[in-house]
Formats: sequence, C-alpha cells, structure tokens
Amino acid sequence: MHGPKLRFATTILLHAIILLTPLPLRSQSYLPGSSSKYDSEEAIEKLVEAESIPLERMEAEKQTYKDQKKAWISLNQRMVSLRDSARSLYSFENPFNNRIAASSDESILTATADRTAVEQEVSIRVKRIASADRFLSRSLPRDYKAPAGVYRIRIGEQEVRVNFRGGSLKELAEAINARSEGLLEASVVSDSKTSQVFLIESRLTGARNTLSFHDQAAAFAEQAGILERSLEASRTISLSPSLVEGEEISVREGTLKLEPVSEASIPIRPPHAMNPNMVLSLEVWVQKLPEEAYLEPTPPPGPAVPSPGSIEFEGIGVESARSRTVLPPWEPPEPPQRVDDQRILFVREGDRLISLPALQDSADFVELQFEAADLPARIDGLVVRNRNTHRIVELRNIRIYDKTARGEYRALNPVTSAEDALIEMNGIEITRESNDIDDLLPGVKITLHGSGDSSVTLSVARDLESIMEGLYNFIGYYNRLLMHVDILTRRDEEVLESAVFLDDAEKEQAEEDLGLFQGNTTLMQLKSRLQRIMMDPHPTDGGRDLSLLAQIGISTSAGGFQSSGTVDRTRLRGYLQIDEAQLEQAVTRTGDWVKQLFGYDSDKDLAIDSGAAFQVDTYLRAYVDSGGIVATRTAGLDNSIARKEQEIERFEEHLADYEAELRRKFGTMESALDNLEKSSQAIENLNRRGD
Repeated sequence: MHGPKLRFATTILLHAIILLTPLPLRSQSYLPGSSSKYDSEEAIEKLVEAESIPLERMEAEKQTYKDQKKAWISLNQRMVSLRDSARSLYSFENPFNNRIAASSDESILTATADRTAVEQEVSIRVKRIASADRFLSRSLPRDYKAPAGVYRIRIGEQEVRVNFRGGSLKELAEAINARSEGLLEASVVSDSKTSQVFLIESRLTGARNTLSFHDQAAAFAEQAGILERSLEASRTISLSPSLVEGEEISVREGTLKLEPVSEASIPIRPPHAMNPNMVLSLEVWVQKLPEEAYLEPTPPPGPAVPSPGSIEFEGIGVESARSRTVLPPWEPPEPPQRVDDQRILFVREGDRLISLPALQDSADFVELQFEAADLPARIDGLVVRNRNTHRIVELRNIRIYDKTARGEYRALNPVTSAEDALIEMNGIEITRESNDIDDLLPGVKITLHGSGDSSVTLSVARDLESIMEGLYNFIGYYNRLLMHVDILTRRDEEVLESAVFLDDAEKEQAEEDLGLFQGNTTLMQLKSRLQRIMMDPHPTDGGRDLSLLAQIGISTSAGGFQSSGTVDRTRLRGYLQIDEAQLEQAVTRTGDWVKQLFGYDSDKDLAIDSGAAFQVDTYLRAYVDSGGIVATRTAGLDNSIARKEQEIERFEEHLADYEAELRRKFGTMESALDNLEKSSQAIENLNRRGD
C-alpha cells in the first residue's frame, strides 16, 4: 500500500513544483529525454499550443494587412488602366482623329491615311502606272564573254561606273550589282538549254530616269542586242502659219490658237509610221471664256414715216392725216445656241479621222501623251476642231517619239520603258514619276498597282474600328473597376455570380477578396463619383442633341429589369453596356460631337477641360498619382505589417522561453520522480524483510 500512496504524493509534489517554480533564463534550460515514461513531451506540446493562441491571431492580422495591400495594388492597376484608356480618348493621339483610306479596286490602287487626312471621296482613273527601263538582250550562247572596259550606265542624272576585267555575263551582272548602290539591277536568265539572256533594269521609275549606255557599256549593249542605232527615234511637228490650214486661227512662236467655233488642220509630211513603242505627245490648253448674260432684244420701232405737212387758208390751218403702217406680230429671234464639245483632237489616217479622248478645261498648258496602241498604224496629220462657243484652244510642242529611244539608240527588247504615272482625278490629268504618291491628297499616300479603263473611288473616312476599340476598352476598364470595388466592399456572393468580366483565376481571387474592405467609404465614394461622371451630361457642339453617353448607346438600365421580368444585377450595380449599332451610327454621323463628349475645350483656350473621359482621368489622378490615396493606404499597410511582424517576433521569443522553461521543469520533475520511485522501492523492500 505504500507504493500507490507514494506515487500519488509524488504527483502532487510535481505539480506544485511546476506551478510555484519561476521561469529561469533560457541558458538554464534542460531538455528531458524522448524516452521519458511520463509522457512529458505531449504535455509540453499542449501547454505550448495553448500559449500560442495569441500568435495565431497575430499571424491572421498580418495576413489580412497583406491581403489588403495586395487588393489596393490590384485596385490601383485597374484605376491606372481606366485612366490610361480615358486619356487616350481625348489626348492628341485620340482615335477620333484616325483616318482610313479605302479603294473600290485594290488591284488598281491602295491608299493609307494619317491623322491629318481630310474626310472626302474622290474618283481616280489610273491611265498608266510609273515604270522603269527594263531592257533584255537577244539570246546569247552560254559561253558568251563580255569584253573588259569601263562600263558607264546613267540612270537619269545619276551614273554607275564599273571597271570590268572581262568575263561571263554572270560576272558582269555581279559587278554591276555590286557598284550600283540600288540604282541598277542586272541578271542572267537561261532562256534555253544552250542560250541565255542578259536583263538590266533601273530601280527608279519615271520618265526622267531613263537608262543610257556609255563607253564600253554602249558597245556591249549594241553587241548583245540590247540596243540598236535608230535614225527616227523622235520627230517634232512644226507649227507655222504656212503649214497650218484653217480659219479663225493664228500661229505665233510655235503655238497654234483656235478661237471659238474654228478648225485647223496640221499635215504631217511624210506620214509617220507608228511602231508599238511610239508615242504622240503634245501640250494643249483649253480655256473656258466667261459667259455673258443673255439679253432678249426689244421689238423694232417700225419704219420712219415723214410728216404729211399742213395748209393754211384765210388764217385757218389744216393738218394732213398721218400715214398708218401695219406691222406684222413681233417674234423675238432664238437665243444664240451654246455648244460644248470636248472632242477636239483628231488623228488623220488617209481620209479617215480618229477621235482622241475628250479634253478638259485647264488653267495652263497640259501635256498629253497617246500610246501607239490608241493610234492608227500611220499618221498623216492632226485635225483640231473647236466647235465650242465659249472656249479657246491652244496647242504646242507636238512630237512623235519612240519611248524606248535613248539618244541615237533604241531598245530592241524593252520589257518596260521609263514612264511617269498618269492618273486622272476628278477630271484633271496628273503625272508623277513614282507609283507612291503622297502629295496629291493631304495626309494620304496612294500606291498605284495597275491601270484601268474605269475610275476607282478612293474614300477617306474616320477609322471606325480604332474608335470602337478605344471606346470598348474604356467601358471595359470602367466595368472591371466597379466590379472590383463591389467585390471588395460587399460580402454578398451575388456579386461573384454577376462577375461576367472575370476569368477563372480572377474569380478565384475575387472569392478571397470578397468583403475585404466592407463598408470602406473611400471605395464607395470612388464608385459613386465614377457613376455620376458617366451618367451626367457633358457639353458638346451638339447641345441637347448630344450631351449624354446614353444618346450614343452607352448606358445602364436604372430599373435593372430584363425583358423576361427578372432583375439584371449587373445593371443595378451600374455596369455600362454598349449598343454597338447605335454607337457606330453616332460615330459615323456625328463623329466630332462624340469626340467632344469624352473630351471638349469648352472655353476655347486650346486645352481640354470637360468631357466624360477627361473627368474620369482628372478624378482618378488623386488616387493613382505619387503620394495619392492608394500610395498612402499601401504605405500605412506596410507600417502595420512591419509593426505586426515585430510583435510576432517578440511573442515567438516568449514562446521559445516558455517552452524551454517547461522542458527544464519537466526534466526536474522526472528526475525527482525517479528518485522518489527508487526510495519507495527501497522502503517496500525493507517492509518485506520486516514481515
């Protein structure tokens, strides 16, 4: 009986020791062995766990601060995105100033427009695209050798000089390409198994950039069949009073002038045969005379009848009766007939006249060129018929030339010849040496691809796609920001159900952030102010006709009911929706007003001071700028996190001391118990011996 009583007394003593003994310094701690038979380790763990409850609360508070900081950073990113999209709608680079050019036939021409382009629609007929000289040799044997020498080839006013040591056509082509600096390109093409041709072409288009060959290049070009000497490369038709036939005409200093309703004939002797490369060129000026108002003539006064006289007898005078003339009824003459006939130029082949295209009125002489394909095989003369009653026609510089001629040479196998582009825009003929034309319409670059018989419509309009993209981005960022504010300030899970703008990862984060700033007045004020900006009227030149976003198809239903009668929660929360058809129509019809709805200079001081996008940008500046609301809140949270980390660190030190002291006390207890047990065992042994 002594053993159980002793163990009970020992246990009471142990607990008294634990409760009454003060905690020593950590340096005095003692760790009991893991093989303790008294389950000390389990007791220590439970005691430490109970003591650690405040630490869990501290860690939770620290995590809350971190979550709030992360939420503010995410909120800041959404506000920055909304602000950037708002600024893009009224800044200098706003999409409302973007222009796009469209061609009705892109195989003929294409165009691009910059922000300076004017909205318009023009009709362009491409009669001829600009081309460059591309000359081909005759077929040459595979072992043909180009002679050594100095090859000088001119491209307009520029020159390529090649010192060639002699060799194959391929070596000559490589030498030319290496020295041409992009002006020339030469190549060799096998036209059969046993022969080859040499192709040389200019990289510059336009009539002034013709190829001419000099020194050894001229000899090689003639030998290889690229050029041949030509005696009739060009012919000028002389205009002199003795040569030109007609009435109401005059010839002075080589210029033929035809008064209204006149005709002139210009013979070409001998007649000129037209090969496929021939061109008829002349300069013409069709001057429209001012028109005088027609005054209808008054009836004639009739014949003048002399007075019949009178007689006097005995102081009495008697007047003879006046003669009477019966006039026919007055019929005014027909007004002079007006004649407008732009078919003025004709080419004569024998007794046959071929009409050239109609001419246009101009402010000065215009150069016209007619290809051999549009002319008869032989030209015997020109006929100029000015049937117009209100126009004067003048001609000069009539010339027939071979467009492949280069000095005393002409190309034998021209693939293309150097020519200017010839286009007709709104009835006016225009020439350019390049197919890339950027000086015809302000802010528009036109690229010619081919010619055609019919006109192409080129329209310059607002870039509707970029405008719609900018507006969709703005409304999208607005809705995302409002939704994020709803998630942070409310614990209603219906907010998550209406989060249609979020992907799966964002929805998962939204579940964690739900109600994180519940009741936060700053965020609730942010949402309220943004909604008011988007709903309020804004000044535009359209006045009441266009002052609300709802008038261009951007709105939300205040009632929030769908057609089915159910409540649309997204509308109740203020998320905006876009009626795409209504928005496109508004931008197309009143683009300037729509632009002003987002950013407008109301006081005309050349600075935007109103508009929905401007106000959103201005309001959010206080939140996202350096030192703003978000920066202040995140800085405060950083301080809270730092303080909480210090508090946690101190408490963790306390727990470490507490655990160490427990281990020391339990070690002391186990040692005392072992001693007591040994003493008890000894006493029991003595009792047995006494018995």
